[in-house]
Amino acid sequence: MQKKTEYIEQALVLFSKYGCKRVGMDDVAETLGISKKTLYEVFENKSSLVQESVSLLLNKTHDKMSRFFQTSDQTPNPFNNIIHIYSVGLKELRNLSPTFLYSLKKYYPQSYILYDNFTKAVVWTYVLDLLEEAKTEGLLRDNINIKLICELFLLRINEVIIPNRDFFDSYTTDELLEHLIIVPLHGIKK
Repeated sequence: MQKKTEYIEQALVLFSKYGCKRVGMDDVAETLGISKKTLYEVFENKSSLVQESVSLLLNKTHDKMSRFFQTSDQTPNPFNNIIHIYSVGLKELRNLSPTFLYSLKKYYPQSYILYDNFTKAVVWTYVLDLLEEAKTEGLLRDNINIKLICELFLLRINEVIIPNRDFFDSYTTDELLEHLIIVPLHGIKK
């Protein structure tokens, strides 16, 4: 089991750096210092390795998002929690090559569905709950439709960032976080 996890971790490094299409099982086996036959004894095919690599990426991202809530000593502030979630998300996106998500979507649609479902779940579970909490606490302007904010704004961040990877070359993660998340959140606060 430990070897399998090591294989998945190394494959994830390669996939996220070069894209899933460009990295073959030969490349993964060579990087690991094992034979391709050994790799195929653990994974039925490349699709299953890609799927498990994406699952690992999403689990690690979820853990980074969750760890903040578990270790935070201060009184929870829904806006700070939303900012933290997107800070983690933007940092993770920055670490992926432009071809990673593109090749995932084009050549490994089942694995891309995992990624897409994860991003939607973050918005519709965590962020929506935090916005509802802010509304209950009287922190949001009265006329704000939080579901509409999620649909029009928060779900669209991937659509803005991913096709325009030069955002990551031109701006820091903090600048993107400020303009994509913090400024709009201030616009809906009381």
